[in-house]
Amino acid sequence: MKVTVKDNEIFQTIDPNVLGAHLETNGWQKVALVYENTWIWHKKDDAGELFEIKQPLRQEFDAPQLMGEAFKTLEVVENRSQLDILSDLITSLPNVAIQGWINKVHGEESAIGKITLMGFVVGKLRKINLELSGSDYHLAVKAYEERSPVTCLGDLIKENDCFVLKNPRDFVLLTEAELIK
Repeated sequence: MKVTVKDNEIFQTIDPNVLGAHLETNGWQKVALVYENTWIWHKKDDAGELFEIKQPLRQEFDAPQLMGEAFKTLEVVENRSQLDILSDLITSLPNVAIQGWINKVHGEESAIGKITLMGFVVGKLRKINLELSGSDYHLAVKAYEERSPVTCLGDLIKENDCFVLKNPRDFVLLTEAELIK
């Protein structure tokens, strides 16, 4: 199944510098700077076909459109789904609901505890670190011991190739029926 990402709000969460680093890492060449706000990148595939991506330097009015075009091109060149590419490039998702299972519980039950949650971020299973206190931490310990699925809202941030859920709230245990929805 081919998924096309069309949500401009999602494209606004991608740091243009992360796109640039991805292009450089994958053999793209910077060829021009246009109007001091857009880099032009080129890459030839194995058949010699030339591809072009326009990387915005800042999140401005046309940045989401340029990101969308970049994703279409990367899908073809890398032979990967746009959802897979998005999963690699996403750096933040504000006010997102995460579902998963507690993988690790760190800390004392009476203090703020660090939790590692295995949850899905843009379709990929990822480790997500968060800190909980009070009744939320006790609930997380219970979920860990019982291997119960949980859900939590927060602001997902990628830090050094790890995901962190900041400002966690509405932490609850899920029943299997709720998980299937």
